[in-house]
Amino acid sequence: KTSLKEKAVKLSFNPPAELSFNDVQPYAAVISPDGQTIAFSATADGKNMLYIRGLDSTEAKVLPGSENPLEPFWSPDSRSIAYGSNGKLKRSDLSGGNPQVICDAARLISGSWSKDGVIIFVPDYRVRIMQVSAKGGEPQAINIQSENIENERNGNAIFMPDGRHYLFRRQIEDPNAAGGLRRMGIWAGTLDSTEVKQVTPDEGNLVYTPEGWLVFIRNDSLVAQAFDATRLQVSGEPITIISGQPNATGPRRFSVSDNGVLIWQGLWQREYQLTWFDREGKQTGVVGAPAKVFTGQDPHISPDAKRLLVKRSSPQQTLWVIDLEKGTEIRITSDFGQIPVWAPDGSKIAFSSNGGLSIKAANGLGEAETVLAAGATFPHSWSPDGRFIIFLRRGVKTRMDMYALPMFGERKESLLLNSAFDEQTPQFSPDGKWLAYAADDTGRYEIYVQSFSADGKLGADRKLISGTGGFMPVWRRDGGELYFIAADGQMMVSSVKTGGSEFEFSSPKALFKTKMLGLFGSTHEFDVSPDGQRFLIGTLVGEPTAQPPTVVLNWTALVKK
Repeated sequence: KTSLKEKAVKLSFNPPAELSFNDVQPYAAVISPDGQTIAFSATADGKNMLYIRGLDSTEAKVLPGSENPLEPFWSPDSRSIAYGSNGKLKRSDLSGGNPQVICDAARLISGSWSKDGVIIFVPDYRVRIMQVSAKGGEPQAINIQSENIENERNGNAIFMPDGRHYLFRRQIEDPNAAGGLRRMGIWAGTLDSTEVKQVTPDEGNLVYTPEGWLVFIRNDSLVAQAFDATRLQVSGEPITIISGQPNATGPRRFSVSDNGVLIWQGLWQREYQLTWFDREGKQTGVVGAPAKVFTGQDPHISPDAKRLLVKRSSPQQTLWVIDLEKGTEIRITSDFGQIPVWAPDGSKIAFSSNGGLSIKAANGLGEAETVLAAGATFPHSWSPDGRFIIFLRRGVKTRMDMYALPMFGERKESLLLNSAFDEQTPQFSPDGKWLAYAADDTGRYEIYVQSFSADGKLGADRKLISGTGGFMPVWRRDGGELYFIAADGQMMVSSVKTGGSEFEFSSPKALFKTKMLGLFGSTHEFDVSPDGQRFLIGTLVGEPTAQPPTVVLNWTALVKK
C-alpha cells in the first residue's frame, strides 16, 4: 500500500469571505518557496490589494502599499514578496512595514528573484527582460542574441538555482504568422552572455522546481518534464499533472514551492452578456447570447446607433460589428485587435493591433492600415471632426500617458498629458471641445474634464467631476450629460453644458447599480443610446462560478507513478 506521505493531496484555497476573490476579475495566488505561505490578490472596500495567509492559518493579512498588485513573486528565503503596483516594482517584507520601491515597471509582466539578490523582470509588453538589485536601483536590459530584438516579445523569465542562468518565453512579431506572432517556445539564457538556446517549442508559462522538473502548460494541461538545470535541457516526455482545465496564455496561473506544494488556477471565466438597461436599472433587452469570458467585449455603439462594435476573445482577440436591427455579424479583424473606436462617420474603426495603431473599414473589407507603428498604443476616441485620434501609451516612469494623433498632414503624434499618474479612457465631447478621462491623482480613479483646442492641445482648465471615484466616462450624444461608473459600481450621471468657454456641470447622481468586470485599466464596458435613456452594459450573470485555486501537497507523487 502507498502511505499518506507518498500520495499527492489536493485541497481548495478559499480566502476569507469578506474579500472579493474570483468575482469580477482573475486574482493571483502564489505559494512561497518554503511552501508555508500563499500570497494572493483580492478586493475589499473597492481596493485591490495583496494579502498573505499561512497554509496553517485561516487569517489573511493585507500588505500595506500593495495597491493593484500584478504578478507577485517570492524571494528565495520566503521572507519577502515582489510585485507590480501602480507603475512600480515593489517589495514587501513579511515582517511588516511599508513596501520598498525597487524601480519603475509600467505594467509588470513577470519576475524572478535569485539567491544572489538579483531580480529579472519584464516591465511591460513589448519590453525586453531587465535585471535589477532586489535592494533597488536602475534596471538594465539583458542582451540576447536576436535577428531583430525590437520585434521580440519575451516573458515569464525565471532564474535557475545557480542564480545566473534563466529560462524565458520567447515570441517574435511576424505579420505572416497566425495572429501576427511567431511562437518560439521556451529558451535558456545567462546573465554572463548573450547566447540563448531553445529548451522546448512549447509556448506556455513555466516554472522550475529543485526536484528537477520543468512545469508548464501544454494543450490545456499542466505538465511536468524532467529538466537538467546544468545542461539546460529536457528529457523524457511531459507527464500530465492536471488535465482538462484551460489556462490563460497571459499571466501565469500556477506556482510551485521548493518542497512539493503546487497551486493551480485554471482559466478564469464568468458568465457575461451585453444587456440593455433603462435609467432605473431595469433590464430591457440583450444583445447576443450569454458567453463565458475572461475579458469584456468593449461595446461601442456606432454613430448612427444601428451597429455595435465589440471585441471577442475566443480563440483569439478579434473585432466584430453587429447589426442591432437584423442581428447579423461581420468579423472585422482576423488577427489580434482590441480597444476599438468608431470613426465619426461610422465608415472605419481604429484599434490596437500587434503592429501598433491600425485603421480598417467598418465593413471588414480590405486590409488594415497601420497608422502608428509604435508598439503598444491604445486608441480611445476619434474627434467628431475626424481630425484627431486620442490614444494612450505607457511611459517608463509616467504610467499611461495621453497623446493626439492628427489624421491629416504628416500624422505626427503629440503628447497631451504625461503626469506621474495614470490617465485612462479619454472621450471627446460631441462638440469636440472637451476631453473627459479617468486619472488616479488622488490615489483612486476620478473623472476629469479638460478643454481640447482645434489645433490639438489640452487646455489648463481641468475640472474634477466625480469626487468619490470614477471610471469609463461616456457622453450623451447631444453633450447634455456625462456618465461614468463609480467605485462601487453605480452608474452615475452629471448634467453638463459644453457650449461656452467654461465647462459647467452638476454634482453627479446615482442612477442604478451595475455588475460588470473589474473596474480598472483601459476597459470600456458600457455605452449609451443617443438620447441617454438606455445603457448597454457588459454585465456579469449570476454568481461567481470560477473554481477556487487548487493546492496540491506532494505534487511530485503524481509524476512518479
